[in-house]
Amino acid sequence: MRRSDGFAGSARVLYLLTDEVSAVLVRGQLGFVHHEGFEVTAAARLADPGRPGAEWDRGVTVEHLPFVRQPSPGRDLLALWATIRLIRRVRPAIVNASTPKAGLLGMLAARLTRVPVRVYVVRGLRFETAAGWRRRVLRSLERVAVTAATHVVFNSASLLAVAERDGVIAPGRGEVIAAGSGNGVDAERFATAALPGHGDARRRLGVPAEATVIGFVGRFTHDKGIADLVDAVGSLRADRPGLHLLLVGQFEHGDPVAARVRAAIDHDPDHDHDPDHDHDHDHVTVVPWLDDTAVAYRAMDVLAFPSYREGLPNVPLEAQLCEVPVVGYAATGTVDAVDAGRTGVLVPTGDTGALAGALAELVDDAGRRRELGRQGPPWVLANFDRAALWRAWAERYRRWAAVAP
Repeated sequence: MRRSDGFAGSARVLYLLTDEVSAVLVRGQLGFVHHEGFEVTAAARLADPGRPGAEWDRGVTVEHLPFVRQPSPGRDLLALWATIRLIRRVRPAIVNASTPKAGLLGMLAARLTRVPVRVYVVRGLRFETAAGWRRRVLRSLERVAVTAATHVVFNSASLLAVAERDGVIAPGRGEVIAAGSGNGVDAERFATAALPGHGDARRRLGVPAEATVIGFVGRFTHDKGIADLVDAVGSLRADRPGLHLLLVGQFEHGDPVAARVRAAIDHDPDHDHDPDHDHDHDHVTVVPWLDDTAVAYRAMDVLAFPSYREGLPNVPLEAQLCEVPVVGYAATGTVDAVDAGRTGVLVPTGDTGALAGALAELVDDAGRRRELGRQGPPWVLANFDRAALWRAWAERYRRWAAVAP
């Protein structure tokens, strides 16, 4: 297709992400779309602008854009101009932009360059847990990105409902593909037959073999509810000395937790005999990074997921594929990722007492854990199969491009 302004469209798709680390959000999808006959380019801030990392799919052209995560008017203007220049050079028929900064600047750049199909993928709404002027600003920026897009895809039905309720998007304009999720789940990676055994996984991670293990995978931040989890587990250990907490992740400066929470998690050997640092860390195992999180799931009896907001979280889906039941908050996104009562238990968001009670129920009832765990894999596969989601994306690209002006 060719428009009067000289912009020649073709079966080219440009994916925009803020940072190269976010390549995991579309891993496999880019290669599939390329295999379906599209020319695919991906752009993000690269750790080494001259050499993209191995995170990207084969057959995909990768470009560097100078996005920065934190607000920076000067650098954001430079990134916007760089994105405009890239679009003019690549000349895509479709731009798919997601993650906060790339989503906003990418949609603006695509609108300014009159790309016919502009897809904004909403993976979460940061304003949900913000307050005051910050909430108003974040909500306004979401509206800008939505307005610049021709199509707005939300990762979950509950996320779309929040956006409509808060006036970010008009009812009926947004959509959810299939049951939701940005990229589906890799069933083969988490097939239990191919995973390490329960005991082997615990030996690898240094977790006591006979403990009852509550696990957590994610960033140690306020929004992820790590403080609530620490408090809940602390309240349970008085009557359950064999309870163990396995934490996979790291602290972040952008959404810090209180010092007492960090002290309850951190284990500094230099303070082992210091009376001012007498926290009992014997029941906590912290693993900062795992290439294969399936090992962590196999070491758990229950996954705790007390996040305050999500788009459509992968961690509960992965845990359920590994036959691990989930206990979490009934927050945006999480309500779509757990079949409450069948594959896990969800409690009111922010209710630490209810969280502790639900965890206690499963810690004390191995039979109930097994029952919930067995129902996890078939439910996840029926709703969030990666290949089905990718096919749906390719079909939409063809349809949208065919009717674009």
